Amino acid sequence: MEEIFLTSQKATNALSKMRAKACTLEELELTQKEVDELISATGNIKYNSAEKKYYITQFNDNNYEIVSFASKDAIEQKWLELSDIYFGSTFCDLDTLNYILELAKKEGVTDVHIAGDLCAGHPKFKKQGMYLTANTAQDQANIAIEVFSKFPEFKYYCINGERDMSFDKNDSINPIVLVQRGLIEKGIQFHHINETVANLVICGVVKRLQHGNGKQAYTKSYKIEKEMWQQFENMSDNVIIKDRNYNICFVQFGHYHVNCLQRLGGILITSTAGMVFDDKGVLNENTSYPSAKISQTTIKNGKVVRFVTETITNPKNVIM
Repeated sequence: MEEIFLTSQKATNALSKMRAKACTLEELELTQKEVDELISATGNIKYNSAEKKYYITQFNDNNYEIVSFASKDAIEQKWLELSDIYFGSTFCDLDTLNYILELAKKEGVTDVHIAGDLCAGHPKFKKQGMYLTANTAQDQANIAIEVFSKFPEFKYYCINGERDMSFDKNDSINPIVLVQRGLIEKGIQFHHINETVANLVICGVVKRLQHGNGKQAYTKSYKIEKEMWQQFENMSDNVIIKDRNYNICFVQFGHYHVNCLQRLGGILITSTAGMVFDDKGVLNENTSYPSAKISQTTIKNGKVVRFVTETITNPKNVIM
């Protein structure tokens, strides 16, 4: 491959600044020629022909995705929210998952955010082992790889859940690591954020993925709202990343298997019912049907000006 060098000192300085910390193209105040040089010299500046905008994408050591557009116009983003898929269990609803991924593809979703418990967990634990269809981390990961390989156009982000980490505690490997390896080999972007909490920076605002704290979460009487308030009472609505201050505008929970949308202060909180039937085969008005959310937001100058989210489930499974 031919190595391309920057001829403009300003572009050279801009590239150094980009590598040192997250910054937007508009902050660099480059000419079109200098932007063209940067595009040639680095792989993390892309041009979106549909939106006619340049953007930087940088996945740094702190597991943050930085996406910035070279425009101060309003930017629209659309993502699919999933959690608690439980690949490798009898409860995993693969039919609904495939239905949702197909629908997200048709609606132009680009990113898939998975808030933990991707896989069903280590068989050593009785509550997990009694309903596993795949016992090893690799076998559970293989199911995920097979499903996600059908949708290579998505960019996947996934944090840990307690079931994923149960392999770590038993001299094994986190199955999400294996999913990442398998999909990267196929040229599919899958980012494993090896934490139960992670921040995604999207057009200057933060979306936080958070799995949950491990308390009892699956009973019909459990109130996710109470848990949210407890977690957010003392939490600031901003986060500092690479010496820059960002507002936390979105939080997506996993773990709770409850469909939820609410606002705490200026933060939009979402949660889905996951991809499992907690009462397998018993479908009635009290069942939490497997669901996901397709969310669309408009962001301008680091502010959310519009947010719409829709809960998606498989209509074939819903008995009214």
